[in-house]
Amino acid sequence: MKDDLQQIAITLVSQYGEEAQTIAMLRAAEYAASLDQEEWIKWEKVVQILENFDEKSPLDG
Repeated sequence: MKDDLQQIAITLVSQYGEEAQTIAMLRAAEYAASLDQEEWIKWEKVVQILENFDEKSPLDG
């Protein structure tokens, strides 16, 4: 599952660039508001992965 979440994060970065984390946060908020805990947790993990991308910059090169 971690690889799936990593791929989601990479796809968001390729589609939205610097706004990827914002998009992931919005999706997490949508699922939280609809009380879908499983999807909310998934998107919170994607947000964390994107935060790590910012710190480590693994997409460079």
